Amino acid sequence: MSTSGVGSGGSTGSGSGIEPTFETVKFVIDNVTCFGAGCHNDDMNPLDLQIDEELHARLISHTTKGCGPLVNLGNPPESALVKILKGPCGSTPRMPLECVNDGDTKCVTDDYIQAITQWIADGAVE
Repeated sequence: MSTSGVGSGGSTGSGSGIEPTFETVKFVIDNVTCFGAGCHNDDMNPLDLQIDEELHARLISHTTKGCGPLVNLGNPPESALVKILKGPCGSTPRMPLECVNDGDTKCVTDDYIQAITQWIADGAVE
């Protein structure tokens, strides 16, 4: 399932109609290509994004090597999670890896990125 065109209805602080919730974050992780060889379910990757009872704690506590904290409650747009979905950050390419240019079907849409940013601004609650 693609994240493009998904999420009509609902009210959010992001103005996109996509709820800025942890459920939305999990939906994005589960519906883009975060898993596979060398990806976020691989033991070689320092960030495990598998959807389980520990995901929230990993997101909140993880600091990337070159892009800072994954979730920056003090400055949500500077969260590595947000920056990496928008473009490369430090030595980390834009995610997901198949996303090369804005508008690619493999890219997370701006509406979802805005909802994730708002989720962080709202305290990144579980």
